[in-house]
Amino acid sequence: MGCNLRDLAKAESIDLSDLAGEKIAVDVFLSAYQFITAMTGEDGRPLSDSKSRPVAHLMGFLDRATILIASGIEPVFVFDGKPPDLKRDTLNERRTRKNVAKKKWEDAIESGDLKAAKKIGPQIAEYTPEMVQETKDLFDVLGVSWIEAPMEAEGAAAVRAKNGELHAVATQDWDALLYGAPIMIRNLMSHGTKKFGRTLTAERIVLQDLLDEHGITHEQLVDLGIMIGTDFHPGFRGIGPKTGLKLIKTHGTLEAVAEEKGHVIPKNLDDIRGLFHNHPIHTDMNIPEAGRAVEEQVRRFIQKDRGFSESRTERALERLASVGRLRSESKPTLFDF
Repeated sequence: MGCNLRDLAKAESIDLSDLAGEKIAVDVFLSAYQFITAMTGEDGRPLSDSKSRPVAHLMGFLDRATILIASGIEPVFVFDGKPPDLKRDTLNERRTRKNVAKKKWEDAIESGDLKAAKKIGPQIAEYTPEMVQETKDLFDVLGVSWIEAPMEAEGAAAVRAKNGELHAVATQDWDALLYGAPIMIRNLMSHGTKKFGRTLTAERIVLQDLLDEHGITHEQLVDLGIMIGTDFHPGFRGIGPKTGLKLIKTHGTLEAVAEEKGHVIPKNLDDIRGLFHNHPIHTDMNIPEAGRAVEEQVRRFIQKDRGFSESRTERALERLASVGRLRSESKPTLFDF
């Protein structure tokens, strides 16, 4: 999840209508885990169909994608590519934690403690390559745009937003601001849902406003993020967002802070900064244009093959139809000619 800049950022609550007409990048990986961990069975495993295939990711993306489209938003879903080598330690730590959780879950199942199993289940959730491909297939059926990043989804999305191809980056990962996303949207994929008794709303964070408020440059924000801790460096012990902000404003750079406070400068500091300042994108790949879904294809994919209910299917189709994003193989309209 990268560094946490919540204490430094002013988040403005917004409605989906505030983003109508805009092309918004959506971080697929984090959204998928949101769905997979929220929709589980009694034993904590992700919701599955009659053939024991996980479907929570498809249900989540079907509902949220069509809600966004019906609200006038053009989502562009961005998939992660190959993780940077600098992220290896973070990924190894996550894998270790997951293996420990898996053992606890198996013990809970064996002892018949379903309450414990359900609590542990989300910690061992997987978004497998097969599920990734199913998500891409769903987007294709819905006529929704998607791209794959060379490395980090939020990094590539941020670069494309800086280039003017996208309006904002929707993610829960604060690193999007370090990558230079001009506008970050949090809770977009959970807008209107309830969590811990309160209704979540989308939040907008404007990078330049954050920089102006605290009187720092984007380069200093990146150094601040590295000092707090990111996926590429654990950070300096004892330095959180507020302390880090004071130090970076006083001393100017990470190197100067490290010298003043006796911290070791990361050996790969230039590489880490490079990932944030010059994150790679597929320069030969344009964002594909969205299309119209074909009703019969949607029904075959989500209803016949995956067993989704008629009511869930109809809701999705009605949302698409409400904004002219649905057509029929058997009932051509004037738009088909």
